[in-house]
Amino acid sequence: MRFFNAFQKILSSALGVICVVVFSVLVLDVLWGVFTRQVLDNQPAWTEELARLLLVWLSILGGVLAYADDAHLGVDVLVSHFAPDTHKLARLVSHACVFVFSFCVLVVGGGMLFQDRFASGQMMATLGIAKAWFYLILPLGGVLICFLAIEKMMSIAIPVETEEQA
Repeated sequence: MRFFNAFQKILSSALGVICVVVFSVLVLDVLWGVFTRQVLDNQPAWTEELARLLLVWLSILGGVLAYADDAHLGVDVLVSHFAPDTHKLARLVSHACVFVFSFCVLVVGGGMLFQDRFASGQMMATLGIAKAWFYLILPLGGVLICFLAIEKMMSIAIPVETEEQA
């Protein structure tokens, strides 16, 4: 159990850094696009495509980070009124639903989408890279969310003893 907790903390830290870097590049890209369009009257076409790619990646990675840090949207108003045992069961069910959704939609569906785009050979016109890389974040984010959901379900089902309890 300690391995999962340590890995979750490392994953959260790494995702935080990655999100900051992706967001920074996104801001610079959009600023460059606006500057070249408004001042130079000649915006490079790649700035829009790169912004779209970075926004999709940032959204998924940010969602994974929010889930890892329990900062995601939830219906705590209703669950907080449950009895402690029911509250625990509700949390288990919610994380199980997140796992099933992430696995089915992001890992399986996103993986199929990535494979289809990779096999089709579609390219992002102005960036000159395979369109498949645009969709790679779906199965990658899904795997990370599935791992986190398993970790969260295990931490609810098997509480970790603190040093005071031992």
